[in-house]
Amino acid sequence: MEISPVWAVPRGTEGVRIMVQAGVAHGVPAADCLTGTGLAEQDLDNEDAEIWAHQEFEVIRNLIAALGDRPGLGADVGGFSTLGRTGVIGFMMLAGPTFLDAVERAIPYLALSPTHLRFAIDVGENHAQLIASGSELPADVRTFIIERDLAGLAAALRGAHIDLAPLSIDTTLDPTRAAMLGQTWRVTPDHIRANQAENQLVIPRSILDLRLPQADANTARIFEHQCRRILDRRLARVGVTGQVRSRLLHNPDQWPSMDTVAAELHIDPRTLRRALTKEGASYRALVDEVRHQRAIDMLRLGQRVDEIARQLGYAETANFTHAFKRWEGLAPSHFRNLSGRSPRD
Repeated sequence: MEISPVWAVPRGTEGVRIMVQAGVAHGVPAADCLTGTGLAEQDLDNEDAEIWAHQEFEVIRNLIAALGDRPGLGADVGGFSTLGRTGVIGFMMLAGPTFLDAVERAIPYLALSPTHLRFAIDVGENHAQLIASGSELPADVRTFIIERDLAGLAAALRGAHIDLAPLSIDTTLDPTRAAMLGQTWRVTPDHIRANQAENQLVIPRSILDLRLPQADANTARIFEHQCRRILDRRLARVGVTGQVRSRLLHNPDQWPSMDTVAAELHIDPRTLRRALTKEGASYRALVDEVRHQRAIDMLRLGQRVDEIARQLGYAETANFTHAFKRWEGLAPSHFRNLSGRSPRD
């Protein structure tokens, strides 16, 4: 089956709950962790609530702003992870029956888990590489997520009494962060390579075939069917329009072309255009909608008009002012003043 990008599917609240729990443990109030996300604390206890990737990214930005972009922060947050907290996909992995089976079943459904890395596994005769790509992530949260998700995987597997015994680690992280990640996996410093092109764990091939402690092939298949139904239901509910809107929201300073988004969704641009038309939308209208809402949010925070124009991808401030007048019927500076905010230097 085609693997959906992790940002294209709304997910449960567990990833944000883990981060808020870690933030509170580090002295950051829950409300501060959720600033700008549109989420309230009570939303995190709603088992039916669903969250988009850009909302999780905003929580990460809040944590970094409050605690500093220090090495190991993401790994600390990842330490709160367990397989059970990943929901159905975690129980599917626990049922195995082997780690290789568990990984191969899980990869198509990673959008149902708290991770934002794209995992793959390459199995050789004596070794296997568990690859974790962060290339789809916004640059300002990428390092945190790589730390969090790789350290979180170590914590979750250890909690389930699964020891991959990695022989070495390659990572895109810098040497300090790479050394901290190595500690979570109990890999000695001489077997860790920092500043690499990709993140990967090298695992003994024999480990992949060991039966997991709670292995049961029938149970694993039952959970796999449940994962398929959940993923199909979420994708059908949000449609292509929701997936495109999510992509436009997840990186505040980038405005990808329709061709780029189509490629990330693994479909032809003409197919994307037809799908949007069928849902009563268009790519240009979605870009316009997202820019409109983001402009309002930034004006209410008191940001300067020229800075907003730059972040929204306008070549000239006058072009943004013209667009805002079309949306709201007044100039952005007037709107900001009516919101009771003064421009920030």
